[in-house]
Amino acid sequence: MSNNEPAKPNQLRNANRLKLGVFGTNGNGAAFTHHPDRFQCSWDANVRLARTADRLGLEAFVSAARWKAFGGDGHYSGDLMETFSWAGGIAAVTERISMISTLHVTLVHPVFAAKAAASVDLISGGRAGLNLVCGWYPAEMDLFGVQLKQHADRYALADEWVDIFNRLWTGTESFDFDGDYFRIRGGINQPRPVQPRPFFMNAGGSPRGQAFAGQNCDVAFIIPQNPDPAFVKTQVDQYRSMAREKYGREIQVWMSAYVVQRDTAAEAQDYAHAYIVEQGDDPAVEHLIRENIPNAQAMPDGAIAHMSYAFKAGYGGYPLVGTAEDIAGRIEALSTAGVDGILMTWLDYEDGLARLAQGVLPRLEAAGLRAAADKA
Repeated sequence: MSNNEPAKPNQLRNANRLKLGVFGTNGNGAAFTHHPDRFQCSWDANVRLARTADRLGLEAFVSAARWKAFGGDGHYSGDLMETFSWAGGIAAVTERISMISTLHVTLVHPVFAAKAAASVDLISGGRAGLNLVCGWYPAEMDLFGVQLKQHADRYALADEWVDIFNRLWTGTESFDFDGDYFRIRGGINQPRPVQPRPFFMNAGGSPRGQAFAGQNCDVAFIIPQNPDPAFVKTQVDQYRSMAREKYGREIQVWMSAYVVQRDTAAEAQDYAHAYIVEQGDDPAVEHLIRENIPNAQAMPDGAIAHMSYAFKAGYGGYPLVGTAEDIAGRIEALSTAGVDGILMTWLDYEDGLARLAQGVLPRLEAAGLRAAADKA
């Protein structure tokens, strides 16, 4: 089988010093809020956003994966399109941007994932990628009848998963596999994909999670322990050094960020306060924290409040709040600290991308962090 077109270069491997992506449009965005501007997912909106991001030269369009809502049945946080189906659709309406399907390795079998990803790779001409999540939400495990494993066991399973996936992706002959978590007979993947290997992302924050990403992934996400770029640099350097020294690999280090851009800093702060504090979805976030952070009750009140604010703002992302000049300056500082990419969310994605294009991207290009879209 062939897509009858030459392979397209995966933009995640381009020469831009600072890469950019969009996250979460296969659902209702990343903010937990009742603000009327919160993104309402539809296929038409996804097509518009994907084509805009593609035209602007952004590198990645990344899905979220959710099987059960936070906040109870019917809550908007559960309305997400399945990520491989979504990626195939996005591939068909774009030219350059990479589609990243987020999946739970504890729930999605590597044989299925390899075939699904290869299909997206063929549709896109070699632009498919995977964001690997071990799975940590008990309700989702219960939905599938899967026991939630201990932390170390989840990553041991993930190691086996990647081993199987890589053999399916690259091999041309059937193989057997006997592991602690998977047993496969006659494993093979057809049709053959376009890329020698798809791009892997992972956001593991624990030492074991970082080791998994350093050994297996192309992009690793950090969650800054302090927003100061000097502290971010320490985290980036440690992560990159670990991957290089322990596994002999060069990885990209990314961050996720929520973006609030307005004409003045005061307007941006007021808008953020309105949707995060005044109209934030506190019950859903309380449920998320209670169900998924075992030691939450023992944490100081200030830590819980900070965590809740970040989830309501944009799923715990780094704050990029202010004018175009403010945001571009902060991104440049993060790039200087060694950050290779920013995965962005907005409350209103269409307005956010328009403001990014008008005010932020030209400044990043002038700073030498990105080539203009027609030259990327």
